[in-house]
Amino acid sequence: MKNPFGLEKSVVLEIVREVSKKIKKADNEVFKPCGIHLSNKNMSEIIGKIMEKTASDILTKKLRYDVKNAQGDFEPDLYFTKIKKAIEIKITSTDNAWTGGEFSKRPFEYLLVSWGKDFDDFFVAFTHLDKKDWHSNMSKNFYGPSYPAKDLYKKKAKTIFLGRLEKTPKGAVKIIRESVTSQSQ
Repeated sequence: MKNPFGLEKSVVLEIVREVSKKIKKADNEVFKPCGIHLSNKNMSEIIGKIMEKTASDILTKKLRYDVKNAQGDFEPDLYFTKIKKAIEIKITSTDNAWTGGEFSKRPFEYLLVSWGKDFDDFFVAFTHLDKKDWHSNMSKNFYGPSYPAKDLYKKKAKTIFLGRLEKTPKGAVKIIRESVTSQSQ
């Protein structure tokens, strides 16, 4: 899938390696010493914020123009000022789906990220999603719609930078993460 954002495996790998370092530092120097246990949902939100800022810094340097990270929920996660386009970042700790915002109206390009327990293993894919691509969970009294890995597996227009999607013997699709520490650029 072509993208005007300057996203290449080497750039994504640089971003994710830096995110891995920063979240490990926060976990080891702040959360654990203070006795703070964060749920995977909380940790995903923190990883998402770290990824927004890290991607903004690295992409601004690589592309030689401002890539802004969101300063509030009303702004896109990454905004590429020169081309006037945005990317949303969705983070999950699961191996089967991402959760989105139920009332988001805009279609976006997405970086779909899944992280592993020790913050060393990641899956990262890039694709375009419309509102109709998300599966509503309102009838299940759950606030966020989901985008299952099975749908990404079937989707032709995608780029997987790290990891892979694997079909299980029962027909489900599982997100397989890849170590960012053992990756060569």
